[in-house]
Amino acid sequence: MDSSNPQNTGNLSVLHIAPTPFFSDRGCHMRIRGIIRALNEKQVSSTLCTYNLGRDVEGVEAVRTAAIPGYTKLEAGPSAFKYLADILLLFKVCSLIRTRRPAIIHAHLHEGVLIGWLARLVFFWRKMPLVFDMQGSLVGELEAHGYFEKYAFIKRIFWSIEYFITRLPDSILCSSQNSVAILRDQFRLDSGHVTLVNDGADEFNLTTDAGGGAGIGLPDDKSIVIYTGALLEVKGLDYLCGAILEAGKRGTDCHFLVVGYPQQALQAFCEKHQLQSLCTMTGRVPYENLGQYLALADMALEPKLTDSGEASGKLLNYMGVGLPVVCFDTASNRQILGLSGYYAAADSAALVDQIETVMANTEAAVAAGVAGKKRVDEEFSWAASGRKILNVYNACLAQAGK
Repeated sequence: MDSSNPQNTGNLSVLHIAPTPFFSDRGCHMRIRGIIRALNEKQVSSTLCTYNLGRDVEGVEAVRTAAIPGYTKLEAGPSAFKYLADILLLFKVCSLIRTRRPAIIHAHLHEGVLIGWLARLVFFWRKMPLVFDMQGSLVGELEAHGYFEKYAFIKRIFWSIEYFITRLPDSILCSSQNSVAILRDQFRLDSGHVTLVNDGADEFNLTTDAGGGAGIGLPDDKSIVIYTGALLEVKGLDYLCGAILEAGKRGTDCHFLVVGYPQQALQAFCEKHQLQSLCTMTGRVPYENLGQYLALADMALEPKLTDSGEASGKLLNYMGVGLPVVCFDTASNRQILGLSGYYAAADSAALVDQIETVMANTEAAVAAGVAGKKRVDEEFSWAASGRKILNVYNACLAQAGK
């Protein structure tokens, strides 16, 4: 438990369930942190129940499970230890319900809903509404990770599991319009049961210093293309590698700044193709220091092609600091970027085409960045998201007669 972040003293007590090693500088965690801090501003008393792994962040009271020997994985993806971690999380949630007596259970991710539902059954007499914060489709995410390539028949099993999970909560919050459409069209859920709650853009200190972005030796005579986030295939690592290789073949006058982890695969790729001079890798960087690196970039890159329904916090952060964004032409990217993005067809060469388009017309690129920042300010704020969530809470409590 983080004793440096005392529990809030608001009138409404909410227990958040996060079956993930919070905080680990990932998009999912950015949303959880943003939501809780927005609710703090609404005088909501939030407690986050999460795994033992991860680090404490300002503004979030994290209560953690016991440690599991051998479980150290922070990045996204499967782990046999997660099953035990979820069992420990269920017991910790029940303990917090007994001692904290929350009015609302706010479950993040599909596993969180199952844990919250089981805990609510144990304390059935308390009539606690269960709210599900959905960050994309479970089936879509597993498909993106390649789970169904060898055993296609299990996709139907997981679809049935997701169908069941979506029926458990009293209300569902979605991070993107695409997730809303998935629930409506694929899982046949009543739209009145679902609320779109966009991610917000965080504010960063864009001052560079010798201990941060300014000390990493970027070339002064090239356009800097930044990518931030997990370096995994499901996040577009193959397309990122392909874009660096293609830029090298063309002699494109740009340099890639990659802020993320795990970096072993990208590092091996660059060494194999002798691309080290085209790419600077920082490894894992604390999220709070990200602004030092964003300040060094001329444009941003989002190489993820799969569209499983989740929003992209990194896009909002790029937009929030006024960077033009090169990305693939997906529904989620269009919903967030609107007319301020540079959209590529589904291959690495097309990404480089758009990078060169940005470089060729800097005036238009600056205008796109300004438009993106304005769009974030008007449509993607944590304050607005906090108001929407509080309205959902109140509606759920009224329906429960509380």
